[in-house]
Formats: sequence, C-alpha cells, structure tokens
Amino acid sequence: MMLLGDLLHDLPGTRLRGPRRCSIQRIVLDSRMVQPGDLFAALEGERSNGKLFVDEAVHRGAVAVLSAPPKPPGCNSSVAWIECEHPRRTLALMVRRLHGAPDERLSVIGITGTDGKTTTAHLLSSALFANGIPTAISGTLGQSFGRIGEGAVLTTPEAPELYAFLSEVEREGAQVAAMEVSSAGLVADRTYGMRFAGAVLTGIGQDHLDLHGSQEAYLAVKRRLFQQLGKGAFAVLPRDCAEYESFAQAAACPKVSFGLDANADWRVVDHKSHIGGATFRLTGPDFDEEVHFDRPADWDALNLAAAVAAAVQLGADPSMAVRGAAACPPIPGRWEVIDEGQPFAAIVDYAHTPQALERALGQLRAMKPSRVILVFGCGGDRDREKRPLMGRIAAELADMVILTDDNPRQENPEQIARETAAGLKDGPAEWRRIASREEAIAHAVALARPGEALLVAGKGHETWQEIGHRREPFDDREVLAEALRTVGARS
Repeated sequence: MMLLGDLLHDLPGTRLRGPRRCSIQRIVLDSRMVQPGDLFAALEGERSNGKLFVDEAVHRGAVAVLSAPPKPPGCNSSVAWIECEHPRRTLALMVRRLHGAPDERLSVIGITGTDGKTTTAHLLSSALFANGIPTAISGTLGQSFGRIGEGAVLTTPEAPELYAFLSEVEREGAQVAAMEVSSAGLVADRTYGMRFAGAVLTGIGQDHLDLHGSQEAYLAVKRRLFQQLGKGAFAVLPRDCAEYESFAQAAACPKVSFGLDANADWRVVDHKSHIGGATFRLTGPDFDEEVHFDRPADWDALNLAAAVAAAVQLGADPSMAVRGAAACPPIPGRWEVIDEGQPFAAIVDYAHTPQALERALGQLRAMKPSRVILVFGCGGDRDREKRPLMGRIAAELADMVILTDDNPRQENPEQIARETAAGLKDGPAEWRRIASREEAIAHAVALARPGEALLVAGKGHETWQEIGHRREPFDDREVLAEALRTVGARS
C-alpha cells in the first residue's frame, strides 16, 4: 500500500487531478478485477479501450484512474485522475514503485529472440540451480518458482502481474529471474524502467510483422532491451547472427558471444546428433568439455551455450552450469517425442516461424528417415507474409505435407490455408488440405510407415485451439498419442 502522491513523486510526464492522499492497494488493468482501494489503469488495448470501463471500475471501488487525456467519462471529482503522455510507461514505473522495486535485489535476466526464448530460460534456470542459485522463470509456459506456479496468458505479462511475481519470488528466496521478453512486451512498455542484470539474444528471424510493420522495426524493438542495460549489466549475443554488430552497439555494457563461429566466446564444436540426443564440445574462456545432451538439434546446443554464458556471468561454475543445463527436464512442446511404441518417429514442436520450421524439418532430415510427414498450419491475425514462406519450406523439406488449421482466431481458416498453400504448390512435396487438426493428425499417423518420421508443428505446448474469441481444448501431444494408440501402435 502507498499514498498516491508518493507513488507519483517525480514521475515524468504525469499530472494528478483530485485527491493526493488516497491509499493505493493495487494497480489493475481489468475493470472486472477492481477492488476497493485499487488504481485502475484505463489503457487502450487491441480490442477495446479501458476508458470505456472507468464507470465500472469506480463502481467497484477504484479510488484513482490512470489514462492518457482527455479525462475519461465516469471519473468523478471524488476519484483521482492521473493524466499522462505515455500511460504504459507510467504504469510500469508506478507498479515497480508500489512493489518496492524487486528488480533492484533480484538479478533479472531478459531473454529475447525470435525463437529459443523458452528453452534458453529453462536451461539457464537449470544451470543456475546446479550452482545453488535459486532461479525463477517467467515466459511462454507461465511463471514458476518452487511452489509458485501460474499459467501464461502473455509471454511477457503486463507490468502489474510481472512485478507481483518478481516481488513474490524474491520473498520466497529467488536470487535470479530468467524472463522471456517478447517484442510485443517491449512495444507495450511492460518492462519499461526495469533494471536488468543481463540480457540474452537467442537469434533473429522473421515474426510479428503484423505488429511491427517491417523487419527493421522488429529489430529496433528487440534492441530496446539491450539499450536498457546499465554499465554493470552484461549482454549475451549470438556470434553467428547477421545482426550481431547492431545489438552489440546497442548494449553499453560488457558483451559475451556464443555460437558456431570461431570467434565466439562460447563455442559449440563437433556437434553430432544421434537417436538419443547429441554430443558436442563446448569451449569457452579456459573451458573445454564434452557435453551429452538429450536434445539432438544444433540450435538447442546453441541455446545451452547461451544459458551457460549467462550463468557464468552470474558467478556460476562453468562445469556445474553445463551439467545442470544438460540435465534440464524436457520442455513441453519443444521437440517433444511422443512414443507409444510405434515403429516411426513422432514429434511435436512449437515451430511456428519460418526459421523454426526449417530447423525442425532439417533436423528430421539429418536423422535420415525414409520419409518425412509434416502436419502444420499458420495462425490467424498474425504475420501474413510468413505463410507462403512456411509453405515453401514445408514443400522443400517434407515429403508429405498435411495443411491444417492452427489458431485461426478471427480470420477465415480457408483464406489462411490458401495463402500458405501458395508456397506449397511449387515444391516437390505431396500435400493435401485437412482443416480439422484432429483429423489431420490421425490421417498423418495412418499414413506413417516403419522408418519414417512425423512432425506435428506449430502449437507445441498449447492446450487450446483459438477460434474466434474462443479457446477450445486441444493438445497436439494428447491428440497424437491417442492417434498412435488407436492405430495399434503399441500391441
């Protein structure tokens, strides 16, 4: 709890009208969640404007309202109004102050990149736990630390949820928080003003052009995280990435690199995939050890290298960090093998971008199956430009493609399929369209023969199918496992 005047003291670009000495219990964005003593942040969202719900918030007991001008209707004289030029930035700064700035005591590590954020966050947590450094995780799979666990709505939560989590895990004994920082979260200023002890870039590909408008704008948003780093922080960057130099210039702090490149500080060498995973050497400053990893892909070896590099910067012993990261439990929906005793490989992966799909199919090809069968689709209300790209990649690297629905949201799924099929049509793969994802997976299983490989891509850990504004229960892993059992995969 804090007096409103103290909460706003010296915050730039704000003007308070109305009572200054009201006590603020919480700051909330959803008017339906308001309780007496709360401050309601009336922000403009994708689907609605918070100003339309000020009446409801005040009726439920809000004592203050935060918004951009003009003053929202329903904000009467007994309710304080905080007028500000950048409501989301003000929100982040206010919430941070209300929770006592837990990022000043926790070492918060921001992890960004087109792909690999979730895996790297979990590998970093395992590397640090092996060194006796308790680490919380916030990201696509939710927020977790010890007995604390909460499912995710957003990869990077809104500032009130984010700081509430950081404050709670600090009280519970966390020393580090590995946090996925999405481009959407950066655009929305959810981490504005946060003190990051370090930041990791996993790599850059194409995604979210629907939000950013261009690849250049997408890169500029990603660089914000590194521009936010103070001189006492560190940046971990992929040496193989074409954007390495621009991100290195954005970070005014020490830089550490990882990659396959001979100039990388932490380098993956002699990577060899096999049926049970991979072996490779990880070399670093005064370090050279062989790693046995249960994930076969070279990009996961690079994620491990990034995690180890960050862990060492936080004081971890490199050998213990490597062992901890390599022993990380399976990460839901990330190259998750579904084994019901069938005589062919069956894998679910979250590959939902062109580069991720290309990597996943390339990894399957490296295992030399007699045929690769792919089930995938593209999401609605998202980057349309990547649809034909993903279709072309599928047609070039798979032998049989089943084009299905994947979270069509409010778009027409047949239109999404047509745009994706534009890339499929000119490739060598045989393909067909089966709209129902359940039927598509069952059909793929029925087609698969001994020695082949089946990849179900795009949704990974998700346990829903988003159609319109509804989320209907659907889990690729469960549906695939059931299909394998139904055809008698296990006798």
